[in-house]
Amino acid sequence: MPVFNFVSYLIGYVIILVEGESLEKFINLALDNGVVLWDITSIGKDRLLAKVRLSTVRTLRQVARKAHCRFWIQKRTGIPFLYLRIKRRKSMALGIVIFVLGLYLLSSFVWFIEVNGNHHYSSTEVLEVAAEAGLKQGVLKKQLKPKIIEKVIQERLPEISWVGITVKGTRVIIETVEKEQIKEKNENPAHIIAKKVGIIKEILVINGQAVVQEEDMVVPGQILISGIVLPVKKAEETPEQGQSLGKVKKPLYVHAKGIVNARVWYNGYGEAYLKEKGQRYTGRTATRLILRTGFKELRIGPSGIPFTKYKKEVTMKKLPPWRSFKPPVELIRQKYYELENYESVLDREEARQKAWQKAWAKVKKQIPKQAAIIKQETEEIAKDQEELVRIRILVETKEDIGLEKTF
Repeated sequence: MPVFNFVSYLIGYVIILVEGESLEKFINLALDNGVVLWDITSIGKDRLLAKVRLSTVRTLRQVARKAHCRFWIQKRTGIPFLYLRIKRRKSMALGIVIFVLGLYLLSSFVWFIEVNGNHHYSSTEVLEVAAEAGLKQGVLKKQLKPKIIEKVIQERLPEISWVGITVKGTRVIIETVEKEQIKEKNENPAHIIAKKVGIIKEILVINGQAVVQEEDMVVPGQILISGIVLPVKKAEETPEQGQSLGKVKKPLYVHAKGIVNARVWYNGYGEAYLKEKGQRYTGRTATRLILRTGFKELRIGPSGIPFTKYKKEVTMKKLPPWRSFKPPVELIRQKYYELENYESVLDREEARQKAWQKAWAKVKKQIPKQAAIIKQETEEIAKDQEELVRIRILVETKEDIGLEKTF
């Protein structure tokens, strides 16, 4: 129906008011002549409203004469009528086109720039550096190069550890994260080290100094973000000048903070035999209670074990001691679960699915909840002629591998 309405709007349709004593005959004759009426609504005795396509109005006039009915057009809707209105009002149509083009052109420029997350630097300082990199009011959005602008801001404003630029319509938002130095004496200096093997994907330094880069392979215990921040020497300052002034900057010991996302791999192995033999529970159980007092026992339940094959579960409870007296009373509960032998034959696809489930269960235990799975590969390492199926699953994740370690 939505498609029918859309096509009707394209070719045009009208809403008609029909009057006559033979409205049913009018509708039937219209259908016989290929005229489709829809949204038919009765508005009183011998009167109804209906929609009909513009191309069938002439045929409908002949139908109305045969049915001794009359109809009047109440409303015209669709592209043909819209075109006629625009044609009669060319100046208004031209104004609409110019207005739409103007809006499109204006939306192609940057008119508003916001700076968030800055504390050490003022918004004016950040905007000045951004303007030098090409981000300013009135610039075309197509000319923006966010990666270059982010890099320039980080280089010119060293206290900013991360910059992100987001374009929303005519507004650009500059998100910044500034480095934090330890101010509290009770916060011990610390490194961020790797807690597992991985390849660095991205690193965000909030406090400290990064000692690894993207695509570096790291091993457990390796320092990722150092808590020892070395002083940065100015390019124009020579070693002789530093010695003559007697100002030797010492390294700053901080509590390193940041996020180090890396690619990490996990694998799991599972196997399933095409023919399996073993024992399983039947669901039948039997319980025996034994009340023991000293050397005497009172048994409640079956005297013998009712199953040939079973698994036994024993629980014991004693009365709590009262002062120094320990009541010599024990309640022993013996529960028997019946077992039965079974033998099942699986086809290779069923065994493959079972082996995969075992392998996936082992992998899932290793992957942290916050990790994002990037890629998953399944390998069958058994041959077709073997009596079992072996599956190995390799999963690649992206996760934070950083771990704080004081020094």
